[in-house]
Amino acid sequence: MNRRDEILTILAEECAEVIVECSKIQRFDNDGTALSKELGDLMALIDIAEKEGLVIGSVVEEQVPKKMEKLTKWSSLFKDNLL
Repeated sequence: MNRRDEILTILAEECAEVIVECSKIQRFDNDGTALSKELGDLMALIDIAEKEGLVIGSVVEEQVPKKMEKLTKWSSLFKDNLL
C-alpha cells in the first residue's frame, strides 16, 4: 500500500470510529469522552491529509461557515440561539 492509500484508509477508519461512538452515545447515553478521543484522532488524520496535499486546508475552513448556514436552514440546531 502506498502512502496516499494508507492515509486515506486510516482516515476512513477514523470516520467509521466516530460513527460508532455517536451510535454508542445514542444507545447507552455515554458521556462523550470516547467520542472526543475519536474526533481528536480524526482531526489528526485530517491534518496529515492536508500536509500530504490530499485535502486543501483553506477549502476545508471555507466549508465550515457554509455548513453552518445550511444547518440554520435545514436543521433545528440553531433554534433558540443555543449554538
